[in-house]
Amino acid sequence: MHYIYKIEYLNDSQYGFTHQKSTIDAAMTVKQFGEPELEKGKVVIMDSIDVKGFFDAAWWPAILKGLRDAKCPQNLYQLTQDYFRERIAVISFNSSTMEKNITKGCPEGSCCEPGLWNIQYNSLLALKYTNHTKAVAFADDLVIMIKAESIREAENIANVELSKISAWAVNNKIRFNEHKSNACDKKKEERKKRN
Repeated sequence: MHYIYKIEYLNDSQYGFTHQKSTIDAAMTVKQFGEPELEKGKVVIMDSIDVKGFFDAAWWPAILKGLRDAKCPQNLYQLTQDYFRERIAVISFNSSTMEKNITKGCPEGSCCEPGLWNIQYNSLLALKYTNHTKAVAFADDLVIMIKAESIREAENIANVELSKISAWAVNNKIRFNEHKSNACDKKKEERKKRN
């Protein structure tokens, strides 16, 4: 991970598992994006998205691609590739044993786990979002904020951005947790409070 931090490969919008960043920094970034728009009477939509079983979801080919994109030195790339090679899950019960080859997941508690996750998730944060959009991540939690003149415009932009995120998820073998994912329209909420 030293190399990844040294070349500043990771997107600034990742606040989890990164040095000198916290949930407070992530919350302040969200506030700094949305508050000025709300003060101008514009609409801000916030979509909160959570990855289902994220440490188990880290897909090795995507992580290795991230390392290639970062032009990782060959020795470090090879070390990571070897770490993933020939991993097998073994389940024994009664007198039977089952084995399955593994192609994803990082052992929980491993010192590599957070860094490998950030390398894969980096490609999501690097998607080409519109200039109306801000993506903020804390580990596997993602907030997509959209600013617009009207609710209809914000919803249209949100649909475009969410389709990009959905395509990224399919390409990276990631599933989102529907029960932990939400959308919020700040202008609509403020109108409800006033009434």
